[in-house]
This record gives sequence, structure tokens and C-alpha cells, in this order.
Amino acid sequence: MTEVSIETVLEESDKVRILLVDDQPARLLSYEAILRELGHELVTARSGVEALEKLMRHEFALILLDVSMPGMDGFETASLVHE
Repeated sequence: MTEVSIETVLEESDKVRILLVDDQPARLLSYEAILRELGHELVTARSGVEALEKLMRHEFALILLDVSMPGMDGFETASLVHE
């Protein structure tokens, strides 16, 4: 079986939307700086509630989700996304 990196998968497909969820703005900036060179659309959310609102309006190929957030934590958010 051949191992395929996420970069390869994303490069071979059309431009995709990636949701970055973290309550700390500095972390979101770091994620954006690292992922920007992939050339895909990066969307940020600063809470689980905001992430769910964005998920109701758009489709995302990938979600990077912080688990430790005030209010609705990442585990609860992930559970609701899965439903």
C-alpha cells in the first residue's frame, strides 16, 4: 500500500475549503501561515458555535479543531459535526 500525504491529495483535487477552529487568535494566525501555501481557501472560527454556523453554510474538506475551548469544547463540537 502506498502512503499518500494530505498535500498530495489536496493538490490533485480542486481547490477545497478548510475550517480552522481555535479560540486563540495567535494560533489561528499560525495555522493560516503554515497552510496558506497549499493554495486552498482557509476559513476561521473562534468557537464551536461559530464553526457550526459556518458548517451550515458551506462544505469543508477538512476541519482542524482545538479541543480546549471555553463554552462548547472541541469534543462537543466534533460530536455535533458528526451528527
